[in-house]
Amino acid sequence: MTLQLHLPGHLRPRWRDLPRLAALLQRRLGPPPLHPLTRPAACWLWLLTLATQHAAGRLLAHGTATVSVTGPRIPFTRRAAYSAVLTAGLAIHVAWIWLPLEAAAWALASNTWPLTTVVLGFCITLSLLVETGNLLQHTRTLTSLTATLKHLRTHTGHVWWEAGNLAAHDNDPVSGGRLVHQALRLADTHQAGLVVVASSPATHRAYLRRGFTPGPLNPRVLIRPPRPAPVR
Repeated sequence: MTLQLHLPGHLRPRWRDLPRLAALLQRRLGPPPLHPLTRPAACWLWLLTLATQHAAGRLLAHGTATVSVTGPRIPFTRRAAYSAVLTAGLAIHVAWIWLPLEAAAWALASNTWPLTTVVLGFCITLSLLVETGNLLQHTRTLTSLTATLKHLRTHTGHVWWEAGNLAAHDNDPVSGGRLVHQALRLADTHQAGLVVVASSPATHRAYLRRGFTPGPLNPRVLIRPPRPAPVR
C-alpha cells in the first residue's frame, strides 16, 4: 500500500510562487523553446504540472528550489482541490487552442481585420501544440523510470516514490542542498524509497553522494532504498 505524504508547512510553496517556479523549471529542466515567442506556452505547461502537484500536496519548495514527489496516495481532502485545478487547467488548455482559432476564423470571415491578425491567432494555437510535443519528446526517459518503479514495488515489497523536477537558481545552491536534505529526511520519516532520473551529470553525481545507486533495470535511473525513520 502506498503511504500518504504528510508534507510539513515550511516545505509547501505558496500559490503565487508557482509562476516563478514554472519559469525556473522551463529554463533549467525543459527543452529550449522552439522559438522565443513560444516560451509562454512552454512555461504554461510547467505551470499546469506544478499547480496539479501542489493541489495534490506533492510539491516541495525551499527558497528558490523546488522538487516534486509522485507515488503517495492523495488525501481525500485534497482530491477535490486536485480535480478542480486539473479541470481548470485543462479548460485553459483547450481555450488556448480553440479561442485563437475562433477569433482568426471570425476575423477572416468578417474581412474587417488585417491578415496579420489571422496569422497571429493561428500562431498562438500552434505555440501550445508544438511546445507540448517538444516537452513530450524531452520526457521519453519516464518510460524506464516507470518500469523501475513497478519492478521495485513488485520485488521488494517496500514503498517507493518518484522524485523529480529538482531545480534551483544557479546563484542559490544553498536552497537546493537544503531542500534535498529535507526531502530525503521526509522520505525516511515515511520509510519510503526514492527513484530519480538526474537532469544533468552534475545532478547525477550529487545524487550518488546522497546515497543513490544505479537501478536494477537502467543505470540512468537512480534508487535510494527505504531507511529507518530518523530519531527525533
